[in-house]
Amino acid sequence: MEKKLFITLFTPTYNRSSLLGRVYESIKKQTYNNFEWIIMDDGSTDNTKSMVEDWIREGDFDIRYYYQENSGKGVSINRGVEKARGELFFIVDSDDWLSDDALESICHAWQSVTEQEKPFFAGICGLCAYKDGKIVGTKFPFDSMTSDPIEIRTFYDVRGDKSEVFRTDVLKQFPFPENTGKFVPEGLIWNRIAQKYKMRYVNNIWKYTEYQADGLSAKSIEIRVKNLDVTLLYYRELCEIKNKQVKFKYKLRAVINYCRFSLHKRELLKSLNNLKGFRNKPFLIASIPIGFFLYCKDKLRIRGKLL
Repeated sequence: MEKKLFITLFTPTYNRSSLLGRVYESIKKQTYNNFEWIIMDDGSTDNTKSMVEDWIREGDFDIRYYYQENSGKGVSINRGVEKARGELFFIVDSDDWLSDDALESICHAWQSVTEQEKPFFAGICGLCAYKDGKIVGTKFPFDSMTSDPIEIRTFYDVRGDKSEVFRTDVLKQFPFPENTGKFVPEGLIWNRIAQKYKMRYVNNIWKYTEYQADGLSAKSIEIRVKNLDVTLLYYRELCEIKNKQVKFKYKLRAVINYCRFSLHKRELLKSLNNLKGFRNKPFLIASIPIGFFLYCKDKLRIRGKLL
């Protein structure tokens, strides 16, 4: 009988062969061995394939490599989830690498969720740090706590990238949309998951990161402007969330950003009419001037980069 895998490590990559070796070396250091590593090559033109084939021949652990035409990270994640054999699914980007005890710590964190609780949990979440050990953003308010991806950020004020590890079967329920362009914010999917499932959060570092100048984080504004349909979808769903503890400032921020990017699409009135679940219309109208101010700043910033 085939051994049931505990976790699938998943790395989507595009022309990052210079970075993938660091991910590989960090995985080799793990003491926990009930895992697989799936690499989804999103159309690379460098030596990624030959390098990974060398690692597969070394045979230190189970590596599966797949190639697809450039389709974006969301599609890559969907394909990885389809092929995953692990109970849990951990996205480790090409500019990330694992802490030495990451998989052991993840195993212990998942064991802290009882069998009776697990059907109601989407997974677990740890911290992400820079290479100097400084935490990205902020820690969780308690060393071990139960919350969800919406409340942890909009009620507990947790900031920065984190190390989300989801049940593979839950990610299959919430695929990334593939008809909205190559960019889909992960937060769109995590927020949808939050409306059905909880997460266990622990203050343990599971991965390190080194943001790249050509990465998604460095081009946040430009990417959102180029992908307005999914950007507006993200903020609209955030505006319409119900039955969650969300502080006023986060509701305000979501509405302002919805107005802001509606102006980029030149569909402000149409977009406002789409907020059917938003009851406070005067508050919505009052957000337009701030949204307009941010829209103008965006235009100046993007124009300055083009000059």
